[in-house]
Amino acid sequence: MNAKDLNELKKNLIAKKNDLLKTVADKQQKDLQEPNVGDEVDAAGDSEEKELIFGLSGNEKVMLNSIDAALKKIEAGKYGLCENCSAKIPPERLKAMPYARYCMNCQPKFDKQK
Repeated sequence: MNAKDLNELKKNLIAKKNDLLKTVADKQQKDLQEPNVGDEVDAAGDSEEKELIFGLSGNEKVMLNSIDAALKKIEAGKYGLCENCSAKIPPERLKAMPYARYCMNCQPKFDKQK
């Protein structure tokens, strides 16, 4: 992978990270601004919505961790290598999913563990 492509992927990762951080901050701000008024039905709906937000935040946390790991790999010169077998991850895969940790051969093994 050439330096130009790597720099473009790094910019993409940073942009994704900033978008996720903004989304999380917006959700937290919305949660703080909403008053707790209404009847039991409203409270139940609010509770379900908060559970959904916290669930998404968990996914967002995983995504942020993956992005941070990819950025660290770029700095260490190890970006684009499968964490399992050390094979090169194809540039097409990295362009589609710049935080990919595994090559296409190893990915199914880790998908089953989830």
